[in-house]
Amino acid sequence: MILTLFALFALIKSNRSTPVFVIHLILSDLIQIICILMMTITGSGAANDAYWYSLIAGVYFMACVAFERYLLVSHPIWYRSHHSLKVCCVISVIIWFVPLFSPLSLSIACLIPYPIIILCFVGTCRGLSRAISLTSLKRKRILGSLFLVLLTYTFLILPEVIMIFIIDRFYIYYSPLFDIFWWCSEYLLFLNPLADCVLYMFLRPDVGGLMKSVHCCCRTDVGGLMKSVHCCCRTDTHQSSTHSRDEHSRDSSEAFACCVSMQKPASHSQTACSSV
Repeated sequence: MILTLFALFALIKSNRSTPVFVIHLILSDLIQIICILMMTITGSGAANDAYWYSLIAGVYFMACVAFERYLLVSHPIWYRSHHSLKVCCVISVIIWFVPLFSPLSLSIACLIPYPIIILCFVGTCRGLSRAISLTSLKRKRILGSLFLVLLTYTFLILPEVIMIFIIDRFYIYYSPLFDIFWWCSEYLLFLNPLADCVLYMFLRPDVGGLMKSVHCCCRTDVGGLMKSVHCCCRTDTHQSSTHSRDEHSRDSSEAFACCVSMQKPASHSQTACSSV
């Protein structure tokens, strides 16, 4: 999670995107993990209150991520003219203070963002069918991030919210069957911080380029893949026989030719592979 935070801050510095809501979402998840550790070690009641406070804030940041993706697809002109780093920071500060002064119960406060996430997901799916300017890669990234938010809330957070709502409204006492459902929902809720880290993958505009660079921009068939491995990840070993050294040098020269052939002849800036 800490590595994800550093990577998200790098996206802001590179001016590629402004994943402010995702950063605050990961921060709330980090607070949840720290509170879980404190509750496990000391059993502190203050840690329990801080845990639910950070969970409520994280749920609202999930709704902000979904609403931001919806505006990007359905109202792109308004989104580009009003979306800025300053506005996102102000909204994030407001979200951090809302749970402190909210008179709503815990279950209602956690349940309010769920309809927003569903409506944004449906609206984005409809908007993507009419969006002509978006490429197929951008559509997959937008839809993938929304689907991940909806999936995370539905299967990891919603069961616990339903259990709390049942306890608060119907005053059901614990029974063996109810206790099993309660602990299952608790374990699912503890997995929520790990799932949110995957959102970083849908914010990178160059994920495909990063994966291709691992293979040294060679062919995707088996032969080209093996040559790229020899080119970029070559491990020279001392062979005892002259025959094995000759084979190693031939493979190295073939891999060198593979990388050189992929470069533009007139360009002097793309010489990363040929310098190997």
